[in-house]
Amino acid sequence: MLKCESKILICLPTYHSPLKWIARASESIKNQTYDKFDCYVVKDGCRKSCNINETFKTCVECKNCRQTTQFFRNFCKKDKRFKYFILPIHLSGAGWGPRNFAIINTNHKYIAYLDDDNWYEKNHIELLYKAITSGNYDMSYTGTNVFDKDYKLIQQRIHNKPPEAGYIDTSEIMHTRAMITKYGGWRYVKKCNDWDLISRWGQDVKWIHTNKVTLNFYVREGCGIHRK
Repeated sequence: MLKCESKILICLPTYHSPLKWIARASESIKNQTYDKFDCYVVKDGCRKSCNINETFKTCVECKNCRQTTQFFRNFCKKDKRFKYFILPIHLSGAGWGPRNFAIINTNHKYIAYLDDDNWYEKNHIELLYKAITSGNYDMSYTGTNVFDKDYKLIQQRIHNKPPEAGYIDTSEIMHTRAMITKYGGWRYVKKCNDWDLISRWGQDVKWIHTNKVTLNFYVREGCGIHRK
């Protein structure tokens, strides 16, 4: 077990995902070898009763949302490192609102992410933390197993180069809070929230790669992840 020196914030946004996905994601965080973290699970507000063409309209939760809430309230009772929150409105946009909520309501120096359809290997946080603290780094990131809709492994990607569009995913990274303070948080964009954030850091970012594969990525809805 790695000696824990700094508590990590892990942001887990969720919205209307199957219970088997959120259970798998949550268990993969729970079982990390680096166990000093706070996981903020933030559910986007439900839009079931809304006209979805109206932005920021308050909604009533649906059956799917109630199931998610029941699951995480039970999960949080068993593991106090997990905290569960529900946004009162639907912000859409691939988790940008839930991630910002987690960040602005905490003060952790290091921040990591997991989308609820993906899952970590047990040493994911440990290796990211070791890498980012091995020097004066702003960001670390890791390699990924890419699975198709039938859970067939289609790619094992290690992109040990400066971050670029299509070759980095939100769930791969850990970064310092200073990058959010300096460049701002997550924004709503129709595609590639991850690249919108990291591209603003530009050549100022000092990065390091773990040279390991520790993330499992589930391709759905025509995701445009690059194959190499």
